[in-house]
Amino acid sequence: MTGEAVVIAEVSERDLPELNRLVNDPVISRYLDLVPPVALARTFDFYRYIREERGGWWTIRVDGALAGAVGLIPADPSSRLGHTASVFVYLDTAWWGRGLAARGVRVCVDEARRRGLVRLEALVVDGNERSRRLFLRNGFALEGVRRCGFRGDDGYRNLLSLALVLDTSLPGSESPRRG
Repeated sequence: MTGEAVVIAEVSERDLPELNRLVNDPVISRYLDLVPPVALARTFDFYRYIREERGGWWTIRVDGALAGAVGLIPADPSSRLGHTASVFVYLDTAWWGRGLAARGVRVCVDEARRRGLVRLEALVVDGNERSRRLFLRNGFALEGVRRCGFRGDDGYRNLLSLALVLDTSLPGSESPRRG
């Protein structure tokens, strides 16, 4: 990514139509939990939800062009899981392989630390090797498998559960295995 200006910034309402286009792309949506067609109204609903629940959603732009998005979906802060958040990332296929997703994940990790979160989680559809490698390279560890946890167009697939414990001084924070 030499010479190209990469900007990762909080999503605004004017970004939503472009983000909606991405989640409706058949190659990108293959590994998302959303089932296309995703109405623009649903993207607006998600935007409101993220703001109300104090999550985070950021666009990744290269020289002004939308390349993708990353985000944090926090658990209920009043619950015993309130120290955790889920991480998501999706990129336009034109931008795959350029390190943008890794930059976005690092933004999420930094923001989670800033917020005092202890644990980040990611679910990856079995067979999505790019995402599995992305999270493993960024310190996440494979913790388990949710058998038949994802219903894709081609049938049921397993979901890989990966996590990153941000406070490694906690008992039990050591990585179980890297997969």
